[in-house]
Amino acid sequence: MTSDSVGVERPAAPDRQRFFAALMPGSKAPGEASGRVGLALVAAALIVLFSILNPSFFRLENFVVIGVNSTSVLIAVLGTSALLIAGYVDLSIGSMMALIGIIVAKVAVATQDAFLAAIVGLGLGTLLGLLNGVLVRRLSISPLIVTLAMLALYGGLAFVVSSTAVYGFPEALLELGRGKAFGIQYTVMIAVAVFLIGSFVLTRTVTGLRIYAVGGDPRAAELCGIPVGRLVVGLYATNGFLIGLVAVLVAGRLGSITPTIGSRFELDVLTAAILGGVAFSGGAGRPLGIAIGVATIGILNAGLIFVGLQSWWQSIAVGGMLLMALFTDQVAIGLRGRRAKASMVISESVESQPSVETKVSRAFISANSVEAPASPGDLAPVFSIDGARKSYGALTALEDAGFAVKRGEIVCLLGDNGAGKSTAVKIISGAIRPDSGAMTLEGRPVRFKSPQDARAAGLETVYQDLALCSNLSITHNMMLGREATRFWLGLIQVRDDQKAAEQCRARLAALGVTLRDENVLVRSLSGGQRQSIAIARSLAEHVKLICLDEPTAALGVKQTAQVLDLIRSVAARGTGVILVTHDLSAVRAVADRIVVLSLGRVAYDGSAQNLSADELWSLMASGAPTASDE
Repeated sequence: MTSDSVGVERPAAPDRQRFFAALMPGSKAPGEASGRVGLALVAAALIVLFSILNPSFFRLENFVVIGVNSTSVLIAVLGTSALLIAGYVDLSIGSMMALIGIIVAKVAVATQDAFLAAIVGLGLGTLLGLLNGVLVRRLSISPLIVTLAMLALYGGLAFVVSSTAVYGFPEALLELGRGKAFGIQYTVMIAVAVFLIGSFVLTRTVTGLRIYAVGGDPRAAELCGIPVGRLVVGLYATNGFLIGLVAVLVAGRLGSITPTIGSRFELDVLTAAILGGVAFSGGAGRPLGIAIGVATIGILNAGLIFVGLQSWWQSIAVGGMLLMALFTDQVAIGLRGRRAKASMVISESVESQPSVETKVSRAFISANSVEAPASPGDLAPVFSIDGARKSYGALTALEDAGFAVKRGEIVCLLGDNGAGKSTAVKIISGAIRPDSGAMTLEGRPVRFKSPQDARAAGLETVYQDLALCSNLSITHNMMLGREATRFWLGLIQVRDDQKAAEQCRARLAALGVTLRDENVLVRSLSGGQRQSIAIARSLAEHVKLICLDEPTAALGVKQTAQVLDLIRSVAARGTGVILVTHDLSAVRAVADRIVVLSLGRVAYDGSAQNLSADELWSLMASGAPTASDE
């Protein structure tokens, strides 16, 4: 503690810093910043233009009305934006709102129970959203087509329920839609609260990070252990819940509902989201930009009414802005691609740093103070696969394949292209399921339904395509599927990006890679740098087996040597290693044993020292040794 000039004690500077640091979530928003300054200037220019055309536009009460009228879009845009960021879309929200609104109105009039009507609206919205999500995932058809069909279906059902306006709502429902507290309408309070909570979830939680990951590369996200299907269906259900909330609030605010209430609603919401910087292709968008997009649409619609234009001009204006936003989105994608080719943001320092083997060994020893294991030949298998078979239609990728890996043993899995190596790795990692066969891990039978199961059991994989999400930062890619969390203010669970960044730097340092900024997006890295990140992500103290599918394919000579040293160091700690490679020099350098696959079958399982290079090439090419070996 310190005292000021009048003797009052105040917290010391470090204490104050820790206090304010505790108030921050300690996480960074995923993806690329949308940068909507230009859109904000457009909104300001629209205000100036409409005020010149009609001076009464620039009045406080008019902006209050714009705010109230924008509450529906502000709530709905949250669900739409989350779907777009994940690479999906729901075009049925306008008709869905009409159907839910009509049913809510019927229930409210029949029962005069506002609470029951609200529960029906929220529940029905969730169910309809869930239905959309299940159909999109099960049919494996473009969400544009599926939700376009649901738009027509829900719109028709709204007229079936009632072809005329429904009114006569209970006072409690009208109070919800029109009432005020401290001069602010309840609908505005609810909309702002929902948007802020949703924005926090989207940018600061594990779920939010996974949404961005799915939008960036759904396959990579799935290989990292993210349940993509469940996440997407959940997003559709949440979107439906928000549309149900909109329907309830609109019913209370208007006092009546017609089956055409949702006309053009989906266009306004979609335009606001894309104007706000949400990429239609997925993986990008920030809440602040989305809010600016909502404000711009509200100002545009109100301004066109004030200058006396017919309603169809609103459709023309909004449609034009949507096309402009989509065009801008495509231009931004092209610019990002050019920047990615020109950008080199990781400094790879080799000469000034200790050897990789030394650093990795120290890291593992400090985390696990155990003696180095005996040689692999003296140890029991940590992992085995037996009788594995996998077919794709008439093509058999694996046929009765099996081998074992001992603790601390490096097994090189070799074979020509199409021999079944990658299929075997995907089965081991849980990415695909075998048609038959059995696996054991530390003597216990295991059957992985997903990569998440494999990672939880202590099995990590570095895939040939790396399974990195190019729209996320290095840190977010490193933590994906195994996100560090903490409780913000002791109550709310958020991502702990600071801890993840420390782990990121430590693991990359083991590869001789020094970060200038661990928050740089992966899309700006070279192939070798991405390979280093994928390998570093697999480093963890609890790992029992690591599968590496062509880990040195995109690396230079120095990086390849570092990776091979790293593999030796990992094995020296008792971790089993499966190395898939075409590099025979790497095989000679690190292999304790080799397994050669040919046409899906094991052609050889034994020591690499017993084979010459020619014999090894012959085994890989034909599944049999050369004639001179017999």
